[in-house]
Amino acid sequence: MDLKATIAASYRNRLILIALAAYLYSAWCVYDALVAYPKKMDIRAEFERVQEENPDTWKTVEWPALAEENGWDGTKVPDDIDEWNIRTQWIQFALVFPIGSYCFYSLVIWSRRYIGADEAKLYDNTGAEVPFEKITRIDAGRWDNKGIAVVYYDTGAGEGSVVIDDWKYVREPSDEIFDRLKANVDAEKIEGLAETPDEDVSAGETAEASEQTPADGEPAAVAGAEDAESSKSTPA
Repeated sequence: MDLKATIAASYRNRLILIALAAYLYSAWCVYDALVAYPKKMDIRAEFERVQEENPDTWKTVEWPALAEENGWDGTKVPDDIDEWNIRTQWIQFALVFPIGSYCFYSLVIWSRRYIGADEAKLYDNTGAEVPFEKITRIDAGRWDNKGIAVVYYDTGAGEGSVVIDDWKYVREPSDEIFDRLKANVDAEKIEGLAETPDEDVSAGETAEASEQTPADGEPAAVAGAEDAESSKSTPA
């Protein structure tokens, strides 16, 4: 039976949410830099002009009237925005927009990716087909904690690799693919994989049983000792 693992819904949704949040924040930065902050600078300039021209009456007469005429809030002092505030918006945009673009790019790429395995080989979306006998080693050191295993194989011209990641791919088929590899690849080629609890228990039980099993001839000796003890305690 063929096994196939595609992008996990949780990973896809995470990429979508991060990309969307980054793009929305980037758009907000651009709006502030091009529209909101220049407008606030103009309002602040008018506020300072009114203060300078009418030092005694600006607060109760000129400024409230000008604010009402233009639809501004005349009850508070306008924000003091300068060129540095606008520059910081562009800096934030330069930091956040690439994050959104990277997540969007990853979403497109991972939506096309898959790994699979049939009874004889491992394969993926790149067209690579890896017969089990061509596998040279499997790095499973991160499998137990992170669900990541790297399969290395002989390409004939060097070494290739296929990554199994049950966080980025759907977990159940990914785990089944890894189990199929374990069943078809020599154990000495699998590096860093911890023993399963069943194996530990079985080994422990075997050791315990070997410790409790008497050596050859011991039952007879024990029986002889018991008979001797019995004869001593029997009155003549």
